[in-house]
Amino acid sequence: MFIQEIIQENPILKNGLVSFEPLNGGLNNQTFKVITKQRSFVVRINGKQNEYLNVTRESEVKIMKKAAQEGFAPKVISAHNQGRYVITEFIEGQMISSEDLNKENLKKLIISHLKKIHAMKDNERHCSPYHFIERYLSGAHELKVDYPKELSPFLKEAEVIAQKRSDDKQFNGRFCHNDYFTVNMISSGQLLYIIDWEMAGSGDVFFDLATIPFSCRFSNEQEKEWLKLYFETYEEEQFHILQDLKFMHMVRECAWGLFYSGIDEKKVNHNFNYFKHTLYVLERLQRGINYL
Repeated sequence: MFIQEIIQENPILKNGLVSFEPLNGGLNNQTFKVITKQRSFVVRINGKQNEYLNVTRESEVKIMKKAAQEGFAPKVISAHNQGRYVITEFIEGQMISSEDLNKENLKKLIISHLKKIHAMKDNERHCSPYHFIERYLSGAHELKVDYPKELSPFLKEAEVIAQKRSDDKQFNGRFCHNDYFTVNMISSGQLLYIIDWEMAGSGDVFFDLATIPFSCRFSNEQEKEWLKLYFETYEEEQFHILQDLKFMHMVRECAWGLFYSGIDEKKVNHNFNYFKHTLYVLERLQRGINYL
């Protein structure tokens, strides 16, 4: 579906239209900023992935609205055609970078929002990292993309971690964002907004906690400080669990890359090479590295 069609069928976008442009950042869907004389909006055009991942857009929109009510997500303006696209308010601000994590107040705000997310009550969607790895690989197979044989031992190790984590009834099975990367955070003045709730649902708290350390290459000391910010006390076991979930992130990255390399969709905001990314992550796993 083209952005021009969406604009034409939505008076809120069509009336007073000034311009529209693709937004950078997202790798799974196409997003556009639509500027009207009254205000600006974000239009996200859904990709094909949900056909394979078994997560509904209806439940995602419900979560987006709940997060907006909590004050840390953009408001949903229109979702009457949620299977194809969603319209949200446009937040004026800056995407968080890894350098921004040196700001103590911002780190505390990121952790504060994460705690609020983990306190949300919505277990309709089962979205653990372990299940996503299976769904990505299953989807890749359907799309005629087989995984490299070198990935096999890491998939077996992921199964062991998944079994071990299933015993943690306190922090596994809680509501999670499951995509808590800095690219999904917008700083606007004193406020922080979290976007991209596509993967949100019942998951592992430590997977959310591991997202930024694994993607921003935290040192051991930074990881320990990160854990202490969340739990208020630090225990060595927390650190070991975090390492397991950083590894799980790496395996999911491989499965994610394989899956999206099989989805033949023209992107307007990037030319990311998903298969090359998979090989990059796999090579790092083979070297014993559990971060990007």
